[in-house]
This record gives sequence, structure tokens and C-alpha cells, in this order.
Amino acid sequence: MVPFRRLTLLFFITLLSLNLWNIFYGKSAGGFVFNHAILLYGLLITTYFGVSFAMAFLPCSNFHHHVICGGVTDDHAVSITFDDGPDPVKTPLILKMLEKHDVKATFFQIGKHLTNNEQLVKQMVEEEHLVGNHSYSHSNWFDLFSPDKIRSELLETDRLIKNITGKSPLFFRPPFGVVNPLVSMALKNMHWKTICWNIRSLDTMKTDPRKIKEKILRKLKPGAIILLHDTTPFTEHHLEALLTAIKNAGYKIVPLDILLKLPAYAS
Repeated sequence: MVPFRRLTLLFFITLLSLNLWNIFYGKSAGGFVFNHAILLYGLLITTYFGVSFAMAFLPCSNFHHHVICGGVTDDHAVSITFDDGPDPVKTPLILKMLEKHDVKATFFQIGKHLTNNEQLVKQMVEEEHLVGNHSYSHSNWFDLFSPDKIRSELLETDRLIKNITGKSPLFFRPPFGVVNPLVSMALKNMHWKTICWNIRSLDTMKTDPRKIKEKILRKLKPGAIILLHDTTPFTEHHLEALLTAIKNAGYKIVPLDILLKLPAYAS
């Protein structure tokens, strides 16, 4: 049972116990519980929803859903992943640099970006990179969509990727890395493995490439999954320096399916 279900069970047991106490014993017994019932109800509800909300932003806790954030390996192996593509300007530059350094990466694709970029996606697969699902819209409200709408977005992106590459991705990365009960319900009994990361570059937020690179290198460890983006100046201009630094630190960069020992596509 995931922790959220345990929290929910505890919440309702506590709520029921509080109700029963107040109904059968509260008025006659008096005391703190009866006299402060509204405060206790408020505290209970606030704690439940507050914990649930906060843990949605910590997907690697597996609080709401099972999420993979790294590989288990004794080898000095890491994987590089790119979100939010394909980008018609920056993605070709990334592919060129990856080819130069013989690195295979994983690209988590936004479905609405696939139109008019089909050749880029084909190139990724031809060059033995992996393609994953990153939702269709990447809406700011994605994690508040209904489970049916979330699921339909993922299925549509799968369909587009399969039409382009002939492959059905099994790896899904949630937009913004948010996993809440709605996202979990959408993923329940479906085929996707939810993949996040354990090294977040913050390349969409930080502008100093030196600090981005240092942050990544400082957190390197066997089995690390590094999060980058197709769309940032860092990956456009400083990816080569990062790849070289990772290798100089004694690490090899391997495909994500090799690192995780999981298939990237449906058979």
C-alpha cells in the first residue's frame, strides 16, 4: 500500500473515531476533545490535505505512486534525459553533440510538439536514443485534470510517437515532476513506468552554466538520472562541456533502459 492510501485510511479512522466520541461521549464527558471539536476537525483536515499536497512535489518519495528516480548499480553508470522537446532549433544541436560523444540519451516528448518535428523524432530512434512520453499538452494545470483526461493525453502522445517511430513508449515522465492522486489514478493499471530523476539540473531556472554544471557534477553517483531540457541555452551551448566533465569524473553515460534494466518500449 502506498503511503497516501495509508494516510487516507488513518485520516478516515481518526475522523470516524472523533465523530463517534463526540456523538456518544462528548457532551456528557466534556473535556478538551468536545470543547475544541471544530479546531480538531480543522487541524485533521488541514494536515491531511497539506501532507498530500506537499508530497505531490516529492515524487521520489513514492507517496502517491510508484516512481523510478534512479538505477541500482555498482558500476559508475548514469543516464541523461531531456524533457519538453522536440525543439526544431535546439534538439538538432543536442543530437549532433550526443553523436559526437557517442552518448545515448532519453527524450521525453510533449505530444503537441511532435507535429512538424516528425523527422527529428525518427532521427532520435535511428541514432538509438530512447523516446518517452511527457504528456500531450504539458499544461500548467495537467496534474489537476481528471484521471480520464490525463490518461487520454498520455494515450494520444503514445499514438503519435508510434505513428512516427513504430514504437510504443513505456516510460512516462510527469510534467513538472508532480505526482498527485489524480495522476496516480490515471496511471493505475496502465502500462507506463513513471520515471523522474535524482539530479535536477534546474537548467530552466538558472542562467549561470558554471553553476548548473557544478551542481550536476556535485551530485553524481552510480545510477543517477540527470534531468535536462531540449529548450534551454545551457543544453544548446554547454552540453559538450557537461558530457566531457561527467566522463572525466569517471562515469559512463548509458541508455536509460540499460541503467534501469527495464524495456523502454512495448513488445
